[in-house]
Amino acid sequence: MKVFASWLFVFVLPIAGIAQEEPLANQRPLALTHVTVIDATGAPAKPDMTVVVSGNRIALLGKAGQVTIPANARVIDETHKFMIPGLWDMHTHAFIRSRKSFPLYVMYLFVAYGITGVRDMGSPGLPDDFGDYPYLQDVEWRQAINEGAVIGPHLNLSLTVVNGPHVPGYPRAWAPVADAAQAREEVIYLKKLGADGIKEYDQLSRDAYFALADEAKKQGLPFAGHVPILISAAEASDAGQRSLEHDYGVLFGCSSSENEFMQKEEELYGAGKRSMRELLRLDDVKALVNSYDEEKATSLFAKFVRNNTFVTPSLVRASVERMPANDPRVAKYFSPALREFFYPAHPKEAEPDVVEARKLMYQYHLRLVAAMQRAGVKMLVGTDSSFFGSAVHDELIEMVKAGLTPMQALQTATKNAADYLGKLDSLGTVEKGKSADLVLLDANPLEAISNTQKISAVVVNGQLLDRKALDRLLAHVESAAHSN
Repeated sequence: MKVFASWLFVFVLPIAGIAQEEPLANQRPLALTHVTVIDATGAPAKPDMTVVVSGNRIALLGKAGQVTIPANARVIDETHKFMIPGLWDMHTHAFIRSRKSFPLYVMYLFVAYGITGVRDMGSPGLPDDFGDYPYLQDVEWRQAINEGAVIGPHLNLSLTVVNGPHVPGYPRAWAPVADAAQAREEVIYLKKLGADGIKEYDQLSRDAYFALADEAKKQGLPFAGHVPILISAAEASDAGQRSLEHDYGVLFGCSSSENEFMQKEEELYGAGKRSMRELLRLDDVKALVNSYDEEKATSLFAKFVRNNTFVTPSLVRASVERMPANDPRVAKYFSPALREFFYPAHPKEAEPDVVEARKLMYQYHLRLVAAMQRAGVKMLVGTDSSFFGSAVHDELIEMVKAGLTPMQALQTATKNAADYLGKLDSLGTVEKGKSADLVLLDANPLEAISNTQKISAVVVNGQLLDRKALDRLLAHVESAAHSN
């Protein structure tokens, strides 16, 4: 039924002044001295440290003056600088090219904003990229980055989105599954293509969902995504869903009237409906917020902790605050098509009831995030955004607004991401032996989480990009955006 592409390769020419200067194997060690290390383990900041990078690993780390710096090392004095681990966006869609930048420039944006890894949750690409399988391009970009052909973040790929039978209005290139047998077949197929995980969506039947969960487990792939409309958050956690995106399922799971709200949502957005999942009506949102059940929420969050279920709240996505069209991130880096998509010339004004419903739901998201943090639920930064890279910093600010400390917020984009990926032994914190994915800041993020935006340099996969190099990346993106 499926045609498997048995080989994929890529040949990418690096852009002058940006490409890696020499292979990592031949690269001189890098010594960053007198830096304050915020390692994201939860430990206090460590001032006056030296970090030695060899290849793509942290080879040495210790108090300045107590670390033997290799004789051939490139030494950079980082006095007054703060080092954090590279950040991860754990829910993005980097390859939806029909209205977004060419993927190369998306990769540049991530790195320029200190994002050294992303979990891409599936993209339809363009219909003519690979016929019916346009998401195959994602594998080529991952290969190009891994081989050093282009600069970009580490890519963890879902490739596509697995949903119920196709309905007009949903992307044609998503993977439609009608039953358990098709769900199992799709998991096996995506693993052959090189998927790192399975992303499931709203309109899956119960049989298809549980088959998807079971087959993903058999194939050794994490499965994550929206909690489908017919599945409760508790069921998803027990089925082994690795992460629950955008608080779907969680919002209803903390209500004393969970079944009632699930039924209302099914009537609006269930199988066969052409409208993608959105808000309930204002009266229902008010009822949902008022039906918050402390005992039920406590029980649900305890289940998440026992099952090691992660939650990606996506608070920026839930926020009603709109980035102004004259923000530099829009004015400089958005293509004309993307600007028109987000800022149409003749926008349709939202109804007052919709605006009020969004405001109420946003406050409910904040309340749940605070409660989950207190309960020990592991949360992730996932922006679901076209503001590639920069939105991660916005999400960190939202996490602190919800009640997390700056350290806890930082961990959602570093340590927790590595934990989710099963790579805490090699990623996520600044420790000896771990990957050299680092961000150097001009100010202390533990004093104000917004300081993560004050980036002086990024080390991605062992390669140092100073402020001038990062600005060159951004200049390439700006030039491309304005040449369209």
